[in-house]
Amino acid sequence: MPRFTPEQVRRRQIVAGALAVILVVVLGGCTALVIGAVRGGGSDAAAERTPFEADDAAMEVATTGAGARAAENLPGGIALGADEVMGVDVSAHQDEIDWEKVASDGYAFAYIKATEGADYTDSAFSANWDGARAAGITPGAYHYFTLCSSGEEQAEDFLAAAPPDDSALPPALDLEFDGACEKRPGGVDAQAEIDAFTAKVEEAWGRRLLIYSSSEWRSHYGLPVTGPRPDWLFSAGGRPPQADWAVWQLRFDGKVSGIEGGVDIDVARIEQLRDGAAISEGEGAIAHEEEQ
Repeated sequence: MPRFTPEQVRRRQIVAGALAVILVVVLGGCTALVIGAVRGGGSDAAAERTPFEADDAAMEVATTGAGARAAENLPGGIALGADEVMGVDVSAHQDEIDWEKVASDGYAFAYIKATEGADYTDSAFSANWDGARAAGITPGAYHYFTLCSSGEEQAEDFLAAAPPDDSALPPALDLEFDGACEKRPGGVDAQAEIDAFTAKVEEAWGRRLLIYSSSEWRSHYGLPVTGPRPDWLFSAGGRPPQADWAVWQLRFDGKVSGIEGGVDIDVARIEQLRDGAAISEGEGAIAHEEEQ
């Protein structure tokens, strides 16, 4: 084997060291690119993300058959229309529910309380959601809004409990004064918190919220939030007078197999609900301005 002078050896060592450094830099850069691609990371990737779009065709609801026991809860002289199905709205207040029996009565959907204010998840939400699903009843989640915590915080808690689900009903927002919160901020401040909630939830779900409100809430704040969104209205004697209602709550004391005590009974127009909750391409958050 040939021998090298000390100077030649030193030069070879310098060249080898330089090549090693270059190799580390190149490989490190490639690794970072690969990791970034896998994670979808980087500011460019984040900037190119588009809002979530719901697959509305995935939302399917069974019909309420002719002669179903559920129809006994309808006001006298009223029969279901061709586009109407019956459902219930429930919370932990109803205790344990036998969802198979509920389904046997002909109820096809259920709005289930998920959260209230901030830091409160209904203790029966998961069991009710899973039970309804297993019985063939299409579930939807609703949030009871309060004015004692920020809309953004409430939205985060709701989404943690009820993440987007294309096959579920659109999420619903319940606006009432019956909870523990006694704050009554001005209209502008209250609406700003509601807008913060709706913006975050609608972006996540890719659907507009269904809006339910009490008469007390409407008389105090009005209801600008309902604007382009589907309405959930209460009417005891017959269908709501508003022609484009999506869900009609007809009683608070209905009798349903599998549920102890009285329960809220509802009728839904599924296509009206589907269409009202759809977010057209290019539409984003909806904000409101009101006089104090």
